[in-house]
Amino acid sequence: MKFIARYSNHIQDDIKRGWSSWNFGQDGLEASEEQIEAWKQEAIDNNEPFYISGFELWGDDIENADIRELYPGYWVLVDNENGIGEGIFGAPLSAETIENAIEEAKKADYSGEGVKFNPSDYELVYSINDEIHIFKLK
Repeated sequence: MKFIARYSNHIQDDIKRGWSSWNFGQDGLEASEEQIEAWKQEAIDNNEPFYISGFELWGDDIENADIRELYPGYWVLVDNENGIGEGIFGAPLSAETIENAIEEAKKADYSGEGVKFNPSDYELVYSINDEIHIFKLK
């Protein structure tokens, strides 16, 4: 893929972080790291679910969950299953030129899984309204 588009209001944070959460960052938990760990342990001890990023986790799934801080004080479940390794998700574009990529990105579907890409392999080349960001393969 020569071009990939990503919908984000925090693109520089996304690039720096280099990973994506499940559920587009929604349904995370506002807490300290210590509070997250306490809630996880409480759920395990009481054989209850732990809810994060739209998921209900139980037992071993709680212990093995990759939970990280998306933004200061806001924790989410990392998407380690859709694609290999670290990376962020975007919509693949079939365009061969930046002009065509811009037009295609305006119509892309940003609600699905998309494709995982390593932001170090791509260069951010264009943004539309600080919401849609177009990356080009280096």
